[in-house]
Amino acid sequence: MEIKHKLFKRKAGKSVGKWVIRIEYFDEIYGKSRLMERQVEKRSDAIDERDKLINDLKKSHGQIQASERMTFEQLANFCEKHFYHSAVIVEGRKVAGVRSVNSAKAQLTVLKRFFGKRLIKVITTESLTDYKLWRLKTNSERKGVPVKISTVNRELSIMRKIMRFAFGKGWILKDIFFNAKVIEASNEIERTRLLSKAEETRLLASCQGERQIDYKRKIKGVEKEVTATISVDNPQLKAMIILAIDSGMRRGEIFKLRWQDIDFDNNLIRIVGTHTKTERTRIAPLSQRAKDELERLKKITSGENPFPFIDIKRSFATAKRLAGIDDLHFHDLRRTAITRWLHQGTSLAFAGKFAGHSQLQTTMKHYTSTDAGMIREMNQRMNEFNSQIENPLESEMVN
Repeated sequence: MEIKHKLFKRKAGKSVGKWVIRIEYFDEIYGKSRLMERQVEKRSDAIDERDKLINDLKKSHGQIQASERMTFEQLANFCEKHFYHSAVIVEGRKVAGVRSVNSAKAQLTVLKRFFGKRLIKVITTESLTDYKLWRLKTNSERKGVPVKISTVNRELSIMRKIMRFAFGKGWILKDIFFNAKVIEASNEIERTRLLSKAEETRLLASCQGERQIDYKRKIKGVEKEVTATISVDNPQLKAMIILAIDSGMRRGEIFKLRWQDIDFDNNLIRIVGTHTKTERTRIAPLSQRAKDELERLKKITSGENPFPFIDIKRSFATAKRLAGIDDLHFHDLRRTAITRWLHQGTSLAFAGKFAGHSQLQTTMKHYTSTDAGMIREMNQRMNEFNSQIENPLESEMVN
């Protein structure tokens, strides 16, 4: 990269007597010549400024000037347009964009709220810590509860990607995330919630049958309490819950499931790579009760998908309320499935493969939980074992 530079003292005009640093170079990316000019009071300062500018130009491949006035909002908008758009799938693989567009855009919106008007060149590692502290003090807009560390970590991961993109383009001269301990996954509180068998029975029962509701109604001008009997039949929700509990499928995978992916003869489900988080095709088990529910659905639905919708938040919330279940996420059903597989004797390797995990550490860390029933069973086994140690003669007589 050829850089021409010149130092001289201004002899006329408003800045007469000041030292001028003038640098000219050719921008190879944009294919045109650029000119930079700075003014200082002393010649020694001019020499230092010249050397700094030349060094910055070389480090940034001539792009430092292009980012002189770039704000974080402008950078975020650029990245949103070029990276955070709907996924482009070629031969079953994602080659561009992201799968969770809405989540990425929501995270960018929060980042722009804090960093928006700041020049990207003045954002430092300390700025990341300031953001983290600010974010943890705010409340979730939807639920009105404090934002979790895991949420902040995901937002900072987006921040890291776009700031490193700017660093790669030469728009900033330092990777502010290098050795910055602001994304600490170890501080996240892992969910361990499992669905008990009793809760499962109530949850599935709430998807069908009759229930009574009490409400107030004016009859001849007089407000009275009225009880009404409502018939409930939501076979789609029931089938989705059973698939999540028995097959360990993610919610998005269930939504994208097609009839052609279900092998009723061999009792298995083929989950194609374009529908999975890891972009890897896998096979999931199909239990008899899940098979029965899907066959029931096939008689009453049309089209290639058993579940022709994209959201079940309201219906799932209603089912939980009727079943008297608190603090249950739909993803907890997947954790329940994998934990049950392991509890039933399935090896960790097979459980991880059925779940679609590329690493066994993921299965171990996030999807092996215990519930009260497992603790009781473990206690019973320990008590039986200890009893044999304390009474060896009785044990021999029984054997």
